[in-house]
Amino acid sequence: MPRIADRPSVTLALGLGLVLAAALTPAGLAGQPVPALAWPIWAAVFTLGLTMFRASGWLLPEALRRVAWLLPFVVALAIPAGLASPDGRRGLVTVALAARALSAATAGAGLAAMLGPAGLVRALRQLRVPARLVAIVEATLASLAVVTRQVTHMLRAREARRPHYGAWSGLFSRPVETVRGYGRLVAALLLRSLERAEALEQARRARGGAE
Repeated sequence: MPRIADRPSVTLALGLGLVLAAALTPAGLAGQPVPALAWPIWAAVFTLGLTMFRASGWLLPEALRRVAWLLPFVVALAIPAGLASPDGRRGLVTVALAARALSAATAGAGLAAMLGPAGLVRALRQLRVPARLVAIVEATLASLAVVTRQVTHMLRAREARRPHYGAWSGLFSRPVETVRGYGRLVAALLLRSLERAEALEQARRARGGAE
């Protein structure tokens, strides 16, 4: 459980400021050169993102492993945009876009890890966000936590039934079976998530929640 500061709203505001600082720094997409100051900004935001992971209790190798999950999304966004840039600058623009996206995503993920669901809800309340919107965010985070736990349990059970270690270890040797197995897992996850969501809703109403 990540530690929550007395004023999580300050942490949230500063973290969002870092994300915006990285995301709004020009990356040469409009034809202008990439500013020399952009690279230090992205490096600093990326480092601060890892620092937030460390503040939430993650070790550095674990934090880097979490960040590695962001790379496919970063590459999927950076390459098409970089290819649309003028000839002769596509490589530089692609790298700049990837650095910008990775630094912003790392800062956002580190902020979420440091605050946690409870800290994020407290921060929104301290920032006087409308109560209905806070309730929606709180319900969404609770549902995501349930789904994440369910996925963890299902993957652990799947690994216990398989002779090879690794979720995608059989992708190249048995691609059809691997993809088909994950299709069944996703279908089972949807059914279990719906059952769990219904149980949570019934429990909420039993405690006097509104319709």
